[in-house]
Amino acid sequence: MGKFYETDDKVSKKDWLTSLVLCWFVGFLGIHRMYAGKIGSGFLMLYMTIAAACILAIHTYCGIIAFVVIGAFVLNDFLNILLKCFKDAHGKEISGDTVIK
Repeated sequence: MGKFYETDDKVSKKDWLTSLVLCWFVGFLGIHRMYAGKIGSGFLMLYMTIAAACILAIHTYCGIIAFVVIGAFVLNDFLNILLKCFKDAHGKEISGDTVIK
């Protein structure tokens, strides 16, 4: 069938621990979403972080509010990954851990 053959498996091939570490260290840049295959929302988080940094340079209070809003999205993603409820671009849960067995 080829390498693009999809199985009925509900677990993604992406690694849970890698997603968690990416979200913890570079979550504001959306790298964990890009890793999961959610390229559009990953670049949107990157764009929002750059915009928040520009707003912070212009007006302190508005910039802090912008970073709090983005931080809420990152915290939501981190908790979903931690609880193994985060899904990749194909709708499969990233809950498998191939690093630690």
